[in-house]
Amino acid sequence: MAKLASPEAFIELPDDPDQLRKADLERLVRPAAHGFLRSNPNKDELLDQVARIRRRQDRRPAWIPRIDRDGNPIPTEQNSHDDIESEPDRQLVIAALPELGEVTVQLPKSWDDRPELPMAPGGIGEWESALFALLGVAGEDSPASTIAINAKGNESLVPNEVRGWPTESTQSASAAEDPGVASELLATSPVLGGLPVVDDGPEARDVIADALMSAGDWRYGPRWLLETWAAGDDIATMSVARAAIAGWADEDCSGLLVYVYGGALHRREGLLGTPVPLHSYLLAVTRSPEGTDTIDAVHRIAWSCPGELWCHRGGCPEVDFFEAAALLAPIVAAGHAAAATEGDWAESHRLLYGDGDGPDYPDNVLEHLAIVLSAVGWVELMESAWEGGIEELLLRRGEHCLAASHDPVMRQIMLIDGKNELEWSLEMLADDGVLTDGKLDIDAAGERWDTELLAAADDLLHGRITKMPRLASPVQVTVVGLHPHADGTLRGPFSADLAQLQLRSLAATVDLLTSPEQPAHEDELNDDCGAS
Repeated sequence: MAKLASPEAFIELPDDPDQLRKADLERLVRPAAHGFLRSNPNKDELLDQVARIRRRQDRRPAWIPRIDRDGNPIPTEQNSHDDIESEPDRQLVIAALPELGEVTVQLPKSWDDRPELPMAPGGIGEWESALFALLGVAGEDSPASTIAINAKGNESLVPNEVRGWPTESTQSASAAEDPGVASELLATSPVLGGLPVVDDGPEARDVIADALMSAGDWRYGPRWLLETWAAGDDIATMSVARAAIAGWADEDCSGLLVYVYGGALHRREGLLGTPVPLHSYLLAVTRSPEGTDTIDAVHRIAWSCPGELWCHRGGCPEVDFFEAAALLAPIVAAGHAAAATEGDWAESHRLLYGDGDGPDYPDNVLEHLAIVLSAVGWVELMESAWEGGIEELLLRRGEHCLAASHDPVMRQIMLIDGKNELEWSLEMLADDGVLTDGKLDIDAAGERWDTELLAAADDLLHGRITKMPRLASPVQVTVVGLHPHADGTLRGPFSADLAQLQLRSLAATVDLLTSPEQPAHEDELNDDCGAS
């Protein structure tokens, strides 16, 4: 891979760059400038470049080929992953599922006061983060690890009227404290996120089958171990279960899937194919198809139930969805492989599905947005990445411009009319001496500025760029199916396809896929998308 990577300029940076003169600072940073650096920067801009370059150089893996300011190769020594100091996480409290209580999720911390696009309260982004945290999929425990879940806490969920042991012997545990409690509440609560859960029945089966066939990368939590007794016979039972979570998307809808499965050892009945006394179930969360993160519907099928003597709602509907077995078998089989990832294999699994540094040159979300839009005539004008990780893209088609922003930490993408951003580019052209007295000097631009951007700037100066009413206000959604504690890149094998489906749906919702010759119109939405 090192042979395929382009060499990067590395420079020696002083500990106190603010002591340097402006001219010396510019001479220092110009060979390794990060992003756009105008032709006559002020000292604050140069000091900001020093901070950016220092950060980039500290984070680059040792195998990346390096050159000095004169283009000469710099020899490097390979550093292990453990030698790289990771930055501390920061906490975010989410209350999207009040039936389970608040949960604290961990987000990667870039640095203090980073600009960010926050998740919509109660939206699909908060649901995804909360589910990963509650079920242990985003925790420190790998799929190869085993955690003992709270037997007393799970017993306390059994209704008093069917509980066959003294109430005072139970000890409650919150969903945030124990993944078993969280899972059982997800499996049995009649309402989740304030929405009534549609259980079993033809509608739930259809929605969940479509979601299973449209799922992206599955991520697995650790193995849960529960030692208790079987309901009604006081026989010791060992239950083993695991949670898997995936994002899903098709041409019309998108959302989340949760699958909890497992088995048990009963000291009299032997090995069982269900995790009694825990539930095995499928939970499908569907996002609104109208370009928001609002939850449209929640569907659930209880694949197995411990029965009325233990079930927290007195028993679940009979399962009549055996066609799903063929769809579930590969998920379970892949979970066995994930559970065996230790040593070097654990690192391979982490790079694809985890929350580590990830690949060094992964695809990013805005690249795939550009691919989707280029098919209908949108042309990329300018891209940038700002301190704090926000990525931006400016595109143009005909008389319209589009500004897209992506926050990889919060997994948010925002679209808005791009005329204001194009006007801001005029300031940069003026600072660089390309725009003077309201006229562009193409010769002065040289090769520093893209011809498409210059053409768009000229059209703006002559009044040929107009605003899009549909995007006068920003439209923002979560890209589901990415690890909510990772870096927002498309690292999983199915992540790019899943992201493109979501981006195409979003673009269609705000009329970006309509050809310039066609009048904008409201797309017909699939009436079956998350119907309830």
